[in-house]
Amino acid sequence: MASPTVVRRLMRESKMMNEQPIQEFRAYPLEDNLLEWHFTMKGPADTPYAAGYYHGRVLIPGNYPFAPPDVVLLTPNGRFELDKRICLSISSYHPETWQSTWGISTVLHALREFMITPGNNGIG
Repeated sequence: MASPTVVRRLMRESKMMNEQPIQEFRAYPLEDNLLEWHFTMKGPADTPYAAGYYHGRVLIPGNYPFAPPDVVLLTPNGRFELDKRICLSISSYHPETWQSTWGISTVLHALREFMITPGNNGIG
């Protein structure tokens, strides 16, 4: 179960994303688990992903925002392995680079930008 501090932070992020929708993606927590968010993302324009919509999960740690979340894609995309944590500089793979001022929307913007980089057989 998430602490009251984590719950307040996540509720604030959810409210902000609902009141000021981001054109490139939508993200919502599960009704019964505030620590698991699902998102749908448009593929970046002028890329092989442009025509696609991608579904995934953001898995929030219990000590968020002081630790980064995990990001998992569930839609076949040709870039990332399905249902595996993606190695991003702002994910749990690199907690040393995480900043507590970042949020779920920052993570999703980073994922979208990272999609267009070469995979080079890496995890992400």
